[in-house]
Amino acid sequence: KALWGWGVLFMIFYLIMGAFVFSNNLPKNLPNSVYVGYTSGWYALINLFTLSSLAISISYSIMFATHSLSYCFRFTNLKPMGYLLNKIFSSIIVGIILSLIIMVTAYSLFSYRFGFNIAPANLPFTLLTLVISSIFMFSFSTLLVLILINYLGLRNQSFVSFIPLILGFIFGFSQLSLTLPDLVLYASPYTAITGLLFHGYSGSDVPISIGSGPTSGVLDVNYLLISLISWTIALLLIDSYLLRRIKPRMVEEMRQL
Repeated sequence: KALWGWGVLFMIFYLIMGAFVFSNNLPKNLPNSVYVGYTSGWYALINLFTLSSLAISISYSIMFATHSLSYCFRFTNLKPMGYLLNKIFSSIIVGIILSLIIMVTAYSLFSYRFGFNIAPANLPFTLLTLVISSIFMFSFSTLLVLILINYLGLRNQSFVSFIPLILGFIFGFSQLSLTLPDLVLYASPYTAITGLLFHGYSGSDVPISIGSGPTSGVLDVNYLLISLISWTIALLLIDSYLLRRIKPRMVEEMRQL
């Protein structure tokens, strides 16, 4: 319920604001390409938040299973790699479902607002980005929760589980309104996700500052894709190492006294 509330319904509210409130600041009679870029920017930003919300649910699912996982890895046929692959495919399925809802909503709202069809320009590329992004969010949230389970304890789980969403807001709004250095944009998986989703939806170059358009400069899509894939692979390797050493923790540790 929390995932549907925060990851979908609350994000649809943001899309409504972007389509019918913030768009009032746009000048009249602009070229259609400007409205396509505006729509793509909002879609990319909101979809980033949706995927970040998915990471929170992943964190809690692992935390509540820590005791059983530790037992199963030792005394049953369940292996850490099998569990990891199962969670990866589950994250991809849920991530794509939620993201498609956001995509259809953005398409409907902004097409109605601007009076012409603003469909995703490159749907296969967008779906590929969603798959890789879902895996990244899974690997990142899994890393955070395994560090808690194996080394720090679950007392700080409330804050740690929200780190992916917090970073999503920080990098998302920074890329929307600021001109960040190219090195930061290429190195950050969050800005890579936003840029790749923008490119997939609009079919155009990725601006350094999505809110300013291409006048701020453009980013290389290939470098963004390499950055996101590299982060995902590196985190999955670390996850597989930590998962083999998962410790049984009592969920009562999460209670705030």
